Amino acid sequence: MRRRRKIRILVQFSIGLLPMLFGVASVQADTLEQVREHGAVRCAAGWSAGFSGLDSTGRPAGFDVDFCRAVAAAVFGKADAVEVERVDTANKYQALARGEIDIVFGMATWTYHRDVAMGTRFVTPIFFDGQGFAVWSDSPITRLDQARGAKVCVQKETTTAANLRDVSRARGLDLQVLEASPNHTRERFVRRECDLLSADRAELAVQRATRTIDPKRVRILDDIVSREPLGPYVAQGDERWFSIVRWVIHATQIADARGVDAKSLTAVDEKADSELRRLAGKEAGFGQPLGLSDDWAYQVLTQVGHYGQIFERNLGTGSPIGLERGVNRSWQNGGLFVPPLLR
Repeated sequence: MRRRRKIRILVQFSIGLLPMLFGVASVQADTLEQVREHGAVRCAAGWSAGFSGLDSTGRPAGFDVDFCRAVAAAVFGKADAVEVERVDTANKYQALARGEIDIVFGMATWTYHRDVAMGTRFVTPIFFDGQGFAVWSDSPITRLDQARGAKVCVQKETTTAANLRDVSRARGLDLQVLEASPNHTRERFVRRECDLLSADRAELAVQRATRTIDPKRVRILDDIVSREPLGPYVAQGDERWFSIVRWVIHATQIADARGVDAKSLTAVDEKADSELRRLAGKEAGFGQPLGLSDDWAYQVLTQVGHYGQIFERNLGTGSPIGLERGVNRSWQNGGLFVPPLLR
């Protein structure tokens, strides 16, 4: 079966269309049936190393892409039945509300406005992050409170820039906030036109790993000044599609917490508890409420893997990004993920 691979860039749409877009219902038809008719799950991604991009063969790959593939595995039994579209922050929510894509990824923070006022709905966190700061390794700044009056580069028109101003005012730091486009922001930091670079800590790790001559020349401060629960969005108005995406994600987290992988699933028998039997695709009627086959979770875990495997191969210490899991561990290991029961 030929793999579906599709990359396209959505162009800027007229600002005059936005009020009309936000004022209408997002979904007029059954998304699952539309996806099946189309033959692939269409996912938006932001093209950030480790999260989304192309591998050496030109195939879409990354942390966000793997969760798109997980949904495809559940729906089609084929993880590669995906179309990954590169969509920038300014357009991805509108494209979702118009029905041009099925799921939005791309470092999307859960916020009130996006969840209730844009025709979109946040599904569940897949990555917990926070806004941080990077400095050059020879900088005397080791803590944010030492940065009074410093110049800070940040991407323009983002919650990151707004957070920065709030922090500066609340702590009396008098920071000079220098806003620019993403590429220009990085360039200004490299040219040392600013003392600090501010972004989500994962994005800073990506920049350190991919954008500097020597990653050891850049140091990420311990300070975290915001909470950033990141995850996918779907269009409002289709509860079944929302539930499919959410429970696919939870299945990867449940398997991670229970230490279940593709190999151990083959050993699950009728003596196992109901949660394990469902993960192994051995409980009749399990997929019926979602309109899926009973082995949908088994397909996800055998074709894509559990959450820990997805994290480690794309972002973990053995990857070029080199992130520790930290708060992205399951609760019993000191993390924030407490998935619901698969019962």
